Amino acid sequence: MITAGFLRRNSARGAAILFLAGALMVGGASLEGELAQATFFAASGLVLAGLFALSPGWIRGPVISVLLFSLALGALLVAQIIPLDVALTGALPGRDAARASLAALGFAPRQMTLSLAPEASLAGLLAFLAPLAGFCLVAAIRWRRSAGVLKWGIPALGAASALLGLAQVLLGKAYPELYFYDFTTRGLPVGVFSNPNHQASFLLMCLPFVAALAAQLRRDWEGSDVQSAQATYVIVTGLLLITGIFGAGSAAGYLLLAPVLVLSASLFLAGRARSSGRQMAGIAIVPLVLAFAALVVFTSPRLSGLGVTSFEDGPGSRIGINKVSSEMIETYWQAGTGLGTYASVYRLHEDPGTVTSTYIAHAHNDYFEWIIETGIAGAVLLGLFLAWWLFQLARLWSRPDLDELRLRRAASVACLVPVLHSLVDYPLRTPGIAALAGVCLAIMVVTRPRREAPMKEPEDTGPIEETRNVVI
Repeated sequence: MITAGFLRRNSARGAAILFLAGALMVGGASLEGELAQATFFAASGLVLAGLFALSPGWIRGPVISVLLFSLALGALLVAQIIPLDVALTGALPGRDAARASLAALGFAPRQMTLSLAPEASLAGLLAFLAPLAGFCLVAAIRWRRSAGVLKWGIPALGAASALLGLAQVLLGKAYPELYFYDFTTRGLPVGVFSNPNHQASFLLMCLPFVAALAAQLRRDWEGSDVQSAQATYVIVTGLLLITGIFGAGSAAGYLLLAPVLVLSASLFLAGRARSSGRQMAGIAIVPLVLAFAALVVFTSPRLSGLGVTSFEDGPGSRIGINKVSSEMIETYWQAGTGLGTYASVYRLHEDPGTVTSTYIAHAHNDYFEWIIETGIAGAVLLGLFLAWWLFQLARLWSRPDLDELRLRRAASVACLVPVLHSLVDYPLRTPGIAALAGVCLAIMVVTRPRREAPMKEPEDTGPIEETRNVVI
């Protein structure tokens, strides 16, 4: 019989994975789907309001640190959109051009915001609700409940996106609706995203969870039907993820695959298996899967693999964009230009002779873009957060290998992917990846509540009658 308690427990278990699925369905692009994303951000705000109102008891330990960082970030971004006297903002770089444009239209404002585009900055502020809601959702639900579903659900979401990417390559011409966005790389396996680089980043974040599941099976293997089904699931999802990473044709994806595989292998090999033969068989599966995936990608006429990657250094390349971004940092480092303003300000600094119909929407280095948009205050806040995160990472990997740490370490590897990928791209500007990063951060730093130790049984000191006499 299905009771209210049964529904409450299982809805709590599935809340985080449903949240992630929703984020991926509407948040696979950074520039499209504004209405759907705004609806998702509003829903994220409602989730946060409900969590804080109904059960604030989960706010403890590392959760407090993340919430303090979030409050500081919110204060910084709110300060960017508050109107200030022109005497305070007028001396900042770029504001004279803004005032001149307004004067040409017949306006002489007495107040201006720090952000050159306050509407875009407000939208950027709301976008942070998605990863924060993902983090708080996992932190508020009992760790055992949410983690038990997420460790199976996250690889399933990755495998589904990889499978969609294969369908896009094989059937995309006949079924263009398989691509979710208009501005996308058609002919490539982008999955639920608009960009193959973000598809590769997402699949790399899912891969460590497959390793954690495989390690759990290796440790507990008894050959039951359930375990055989679980092993099949692990092999299929792992194969799909690696094939999707190779097929995306992302140079960053290929480079990040090496550290992710090394750390995932350490997760898989940690601890002892019940059988050394099964241990060696498990180890042998890894290179076989990699070889098969590479063979499929690089010999297929439909999957261009490395041919997608471009290493040119023209004005529209990553190298050319970073040159302009470096100049922008030198100009706007004091207070920034405002969150979400990079594309508009970039046009003021690019060489007019190199301008084409294709415009630069983001710096392909999110750290550069963040400093340009938020200035020295944002850079300091980002540095403090990364230092805190590295401390949590080092503490997690330096502890003895306990069973409960395996999943947390998998989540830490998943968090490492966007941290490194942001050096050459902007994965966290995509709501779907940002939400997954928030969930993985919670799995990584929110400790599992320890159960109370069971009471020891009284020693057998003799017949029951004597024991009763002693107790009395």
